[in-house]
Amino acid sequence: MTLWNTREGWGWPARLLHWSIAAIILFQLGVGFYMVNAIEMTVDGIAARTGLTQTHKSWGFVVFVLALVRVSWRLANRRPEPPAGATPLENLLAEGAHLALYALIFALPLSGWLMASSSPLNDAGGYMPQIRNMVFGLFEMPDPYPKGDKALSETFGAVHAYAAFGLAVLLAVHVLAALKHQVVDRDRVLMRMLLGR
Repeated sequence: MTLWNTREGWGWPARLLHWSIAAIILFQLGVGFYMVNAIEMTVDGIAARTGLTQTHKSWGFVVFVLALVRVSWRLANRRPEPPAGATPLENLLAEGAHLALYALIFALPLSGWLMASSSPLNDAGGYMPQIRNMVFGLFEMPDPYPKGDKALSETFGAVHAYAAFGLAVLLAVHVLAALKHQVVDRDRVLMRMLLGR
């Protein structure tokens, strides 16, 4: 198992970060969809949604940190060569899709944090208890909007929702492209991310 990326494949840190972030994002998309669409706004439902929201915030923080590590690791490493049979257009599309994935992976936790921070529920002087932005109950995230701002929260909420939808679509395209490489092109693109070679 190689630490560093090579011309032929990805090292184990790059693969570990790739699959860890992918798993957490799929979990996050599922939890987010469930919170917004499946929980009734009853007393019990609100309590369940509050707990899930804190879990969602915590894992969003983890995704953000792992994405920072992943980008840093990628900048410090070479990338494997594109598959031999890929056209310049395919390489350009792959590069664009990867940049868009990275942008959305950062946009989601940032917009979620700013949405929660600017929520009127964040106002400690409001009519409800303040909902703090905790990470697994261990520490509180910085709060740029301690008094809340409903319009701003709705704007960040829209960004968060559109980014989630965009990421879900891009992930589906990413998976289909990986399967195309494996089944149709019969190159080593998928195996390089699974096995490192």
